[in-house]
Amino acid sequence: MLTVLISVLAVLVSLGSLAVSYASDRRSHMPVLQFMWESGQGGTGQPKWWLVNVGTGPASNVVVAQTERTGLTRGLNGEVWFNPVLVPSIPAGGKLALTWLGGTMGLDCGLGASYTDVERYFYTTKCGDDVSMFFVGLHLPRWPLLKLHGAKAVKTWWGVEDLSGPPWSSVAPARARRRRWLPRRFGFARRMGGWADPVLLYRGGE
Repeated sequence: MLTVLISVLAVLVSLGSLAVSYASDRRSHMPVLQFMWESGQGGTGQPKWWLVNVGTGPASNVVVAQTERTGLTRGLNGEVWFNPVLVPSIPAGGKLALTWLGGTMGLDCGLGASYTDVERYFYTTKCGDDVSMFFVGLHLPRWPLLKLHGAKAVKTWWGVEDLSGPPWSSVAPARARRRRWLPRRFGFARRMGGWADPVLLYRGGE
């Protein structure tokens, strides 16, 4: 009996070590994006919004979007997101100017960014009323990055000069379907691709 107990404990210790090792490896290349306002004082240039990577790994497949107001919670929860813009990858410690947002600190809207790490796992940052929240998983709509049905839902950052004109590719909660079996803490998808990828369910408009 003692031998069996020792064997079981050894297996549990091994599994625990594997779990700790896996979590440590994920954290070693986990991107964390934060929205930052720079006033331009002190000779730093024009005032603008920045997206800064304060994590330990590069952020890829970055999509920046807006909403009238965000509850800074997991999922959409009544949020309607629009104006998705695809921006270049941001390395750890790097930042990118969000020039199309203009030089006004008060945007009267919430901001959000979805992105992936090098293993294509999703992360989300939401910002509203000067408060930012970071979430593991996808908690914004999953806009297709490439053309779908002959059209492209996201605009590229170098093709957006400002936000004049009507909003594009708005998505309401009713049009953002999630897989029922996926834990809610991961939002609409945990990883880019695979069974949990809702790209083919995408429908624009409110």
